[in-house]
Amino acid sequence: MLFRSGWLDRAAAAGPLTGLRLGPVTSWVISDATAARTMLVTDAASWARPPALLYPIRLAVGENLFTQTDRQWQRTQTRLAPPFRTRALAPRIDTLAAIFAEEVAAIPRGQQVDLRSVMDSLVLIAAGWVLLGIRIERPLADTLAAHQRANSEWVGDRVGKVSGAFPFAIGPAARTMRSHRRPLRRYADQVLHDAKLTAEDDVLHRIAGTVPGAAALNVRQQRNHLLGLLLAGSETTAAALMWATIHASKHPDEWAHLRASPERAHLFVDEVLRLTPPVWGIPRTPTRSKVHLAVGDTHINVRRGTVVTVYTRAIQRNPTHFPDPLQFQPDRHGAPTTDQTRNLIPFGLGPRSCIGQHLAHAELTLLLPLLAQHGDITTTDRKSTRLNSSH
Repeated sequence: MLFRSGWLDRAAAAGPLTGLRLGPVTSWVISDATAARTMLVTDAASWARPPALLYPIRLAVGENLFTQTDRQWQRTQTRLAPPFRTRALAPRIDTLAAIFAEEVAAIPRGQQVDLRSVMDSLVLIAAGWVLLGIRIERPLADTLAAHQRANSEWVGDRVGKVSGAFPFAIGPAARTMRSHRRPLRRYADQVLHDAKLTAEDDVLHRIAGTVPGAAALNVRQQRNHLLGLLLAGSETTAAALMWATIHASKHPDEWAHLRASPERAHLFVDEVLRLTPPVWGIPRTPTRSKVHLAVGDTHINVRRGTVVTVYTRAIQRNPTHFPDPLQFQPDRHGAPTTDQTRNLIPFGLGPRSCIGQHLAHAELTLLLPLLAQHGDITTTDRKSTRLNSSH
């Protein structure tokens, strides 16, 4: 996301299509679901992700599924998309519950624990098992997650600056980023080496080029796709889990309700994703010299290089579609209207919507009841980076 939420909130409050003037450049913010659907689905070919979003990811991870152009993605998805379908994920998701139960049981109760670290490691363990069939033990998961967290923070900082548009990185911060990138690459290389000894048809083996009739990816492409899926792809799920625990601390009655009725997990998850989506905005820029954009009665021509951000957070907090939008109310999703369903888009829309959305939702739905049964949660600082779990 190219702008901080404060700027986007102000823009959304001004109307469904609002310009942000940054020096001589105007960027646009959309907070209307119908216009977002048209832009991301119907007219998707007219829009691409801006370089300032892609270059930092390429530098920290490498060219991967998340940084490919739409044309490259169309070729790659035939290889990598099938294992992400709900039916393909089901067997390993069924066995993931036991792994989660073991990991949650190991979280100390009545003590402070680092919220971000716990969530990062849990999601990494889940992704390793469901996508790759690999059980990543907690010490290794903690180490890999720490390296990935440092790289993600570098990417987030870079995206918010003018330097995000530069396809190179220099200076002390860049050297630190590379020092965290090296152990991640070594791990990916080892996983790919070991994968050649087996022949299962999963994401890992599709990355490694073992699908009959598929053009083989070179070693660097294999590594980058693996890191993109295993690490960068789990970042948003970990963020959603962190927000879920924050909501749990603020709404202990809802947390207790989830503990008593685990089948309510999907309601709790949908409300977390509605109120605090881990990805707040979807930036796009025209693929041709000029693209016409209409939002209600407002019509503009957007020139190539101009950034338009679909602000999902504002769309999902629109009081017209979600009464009392700032209130955490999981029951609102018990019998959602068509209007609410169309305005709940935490994973994006169209051909570049989140490839791992079914996995992310399944992980959240499995894990949150286990955490609720583990105990109550109390945040201990303003940034909610630590929690206290106790019965």
